[in-house]
Amino acid sequence: MIKNKLNKNSGFTLLEVMLVIIIIGTVSIFIPNLKESRENYELKRTISVLKADLRWARAEAILKNKKYVFRIYTISNGDKIPYYFYTEENDQKIIKRRGYYSAELLLYKTINLQLIEDEYYEWIRFMGSGMARGGTIGLSYPGGEIYSLTVNQLGRVRSEK
Repeated sequence: MIKNKLNKNSGFTLLEVMLVIIIIGTVSIFIPNLKESRENYELKRTISVLKADLRWARAEAILKNKKYVFRIYTISNGDKIPYYFYTEENDQKIIKRRGYYSAELLLYKTINLQLIEDEYYEWIRFMGSGMARGGTIGLSYPGGEIYSLTVNQLGRVRSEK
């Protein structure tokens, strides 16, 4: 008698199966958007950090009356790509600050945002006077929007999409 009861109650109703299918379908719609949102957030965070570092370099150049050079690489040794700021003393490059960005990102240069194919880009320099040899860099995920950072000749740093 117990065996008969178990057979009658085993399995799922049509309503339960339909409910599970609807939940899985709804969740699968949002998964691609979550990846895009994560990438967008990480890109904005990287741009913010770079912007802060460029402003730091300008302030240091003024305070110490030295030229600070920004060098950003395109080749990674893993999942991160380095950039740094250096000054020159006695014909030696002395690194003053380092940073990293994701190796998944593409790096662009100039106002026309040309993809950098060289090992590094080193155009932006801050002088002790506060002036700069400005330039523009851009970052994006493959196929995504490009966020750019521009340093003008007065040393002002701004970002845009």
